[in-house]
Amino acid sequence: MNTNALHAAVAARTLVALGVRVAVISPGSRNTPLTAAFVAEPGLACTPVLDERTAAFFALGHAKATGEPAVLLCTSGTAAANYLPAVVEARASSTPLIVLSADRPAEMRECASGQAIDQVKLFGHYPVWQAELATPSPRAADTLAHWRQSFVHAVERALDARGPVHLNLPLRDPLAPHENQPGCEAPAGFDLAAFCAHRRPVEAVPSDNTLCDIAFWTKFNAPKETHERGLIVVGACGHGRRGPEAFARGVLALAAYTGYPVLADSLGPVRGAPGANAYVIAGYDMILRSDEAAAALRPSVVIRIGQPPTGKTLRRRLAEWDCPTLVVSASGANLDPLHRRSSTLRTSPELWDTDGFATKPPSAYAEMWADADAGVGLDLDSALEAEGALREPHVTALLARRLPAGTPLFVANSMPVRDTEAFLPRGSRAHPVFHNRGANGIDGTLGTALGVAAALGRPCALLTGDLSLLHDTNALLLASRLKTTLTVILVNNDGGGIFNHLAVSATPAFEEFWATPQTVDFQKLAGAYAGVSHTLVADKESLGRELSAEPGSPGVRILEVRTERAGDADFRRRLFARFA
Repeated sequence: MNTNALHAAVAARTLVALGVRVAVISPGSRNTPLTAAFVAEPGLACTPVLDERTAAFFALGHAKATGEPAVLLCTSGTAAANYLPAVVEARASSTPLIVLSADRPAEMRECASGQAIDQVKLFGHYPVWQAELATPSPRAADTLAHWRQSFVHAVERALDARGPVHLNLPLRDPLAPHENQPGCEAPAGFDLAAFCAHRRPVEAVPSDNTLCDIAFWTKFNAPKETHERGLIVVGACGHGRRGPEAFARGVLALAAYTGYPVLADSLGPVRGAPGANAYVIAGYDMILRSDEAAAALRPSVVIRIGQPPTGKTLRRRLAEWDCPTLVVSASGANLDPLHRRSSTLRTSPELWDTDGFATKPPSAYAEMWADADAGVGLDLDSALEAEGALREPHVTALLARRLPAGTPLFVANSMPVRDTEAFLPRGSRAHPVFHNRGANGIDGTLGTALGVAAALGRPCALLTGDLSLLHDTNALLLASRLKTTLTVILVNNDGGGIFNHLAVSATPAFEEFWATPQTVDFQKLAGAYAGVSHTLVADKESLGRELSAEPGSPGVRILEVRTERAGDADFRRRLFARFA
């Protein structure tokens, strides 16, 4: 026996007792005691991932899909530094994550000892809680309880504050669990199961009066004669531990109780919910490009749920309207970058008790929104149909109609997320949508999507651009381990398409330093990895057929759609100008 093995066993068993079920481990020496204990713990499903950056995003995807914290474990040195982008996204998107970094003990630091850096508070202020644990002592009774309670608190904080926690774990030799350590013995009568038994943190009790509280707030803050001109805005949201259906049910109940229309972000659970009706508005991005429409549809009060809206058009109009705003935030974090007259209510729609509440007919204001949305939808369909070439907006429209119903969809940042916001219709065959919109980076896109697919255990899809995919090709190493299929709809426009919509596109060095075109042959790239297939899609009909087809063998299926970046940007500009 050695003390590291005993402490690691306590860590593993405590995590399982608290309901943690997944650990993602990168190989190394200093984390050997914990790796051995986690692999030996029957309640933990362990996945080895070579690259720590990919490992972190894979674990993040699992946590986003389930609402439950996943564990990350790495060795000492720069290994944990590769976790930073995923830790930032976890904090910004309120995703629970438990980061464990093995470390050299204090006497091996600041003395040129190999693979030793300063790992204390390595992630700055991004963890919702962080601590360095005591180095395990051969007199195990002194430190076992400290380790146990630190892991208990880590899980409680990750769940309660909805974010990442970081525990730094200094370990002395011997590291291998079979190496005996003189003088080490378990406390007398030590029972691992009994010692680590702990009740799962209690989930928040659903409120039975939240709908009433919100309705009262709107009436108190809006003039009496206009309080029915209320607007519910649902931004990009995580699904929570109860799933997207419960979240959407809460929002739709609030809409029915108040009579307010819902502007539903494409990255939230409401736009594609089975219960979404005509008063769930999908076309607001096009509607609000018109100054006349924005003036006619000005609300008197706004209820904002989740992250700020994805689209700049709606954000700009909210700033112009400057209405009293109630921000519903699951973590209580400040989610108002507009700095308007807002109040924050710490709750989540998934927790709302929606039974027994009266409903009222949609307001005349809601009818105005529904009429405008119907008109925009018909006009948009006509414009897309009239364009013969396969343009990037067609990809999103085809996804909504041809991807098998219920298929979870992960949407990459930059142009894919903007296209779904503008072109993904309401009632999109109930596709649960996932994303990394906390920090909005393109890094880790494929790894996170693979984590979602692995957690859900059913065929999923990823909509991504070429640069986002190239930024994360190490994640393709996981394809051969996937027990389901991830279909990657790759929009290859040879560079960063979003920059063609910005003023910088007129800069002489634009192509080299902003658009950054790549010359990668994605068919050859796919061929380098086991479990990855590639299909080049030539036109709208072919893309529709491929999207409708049942996925084949497990792994990653890449559907490459080659588009023309400048032509697509011009098409969008003409389309947006038509609605403005």
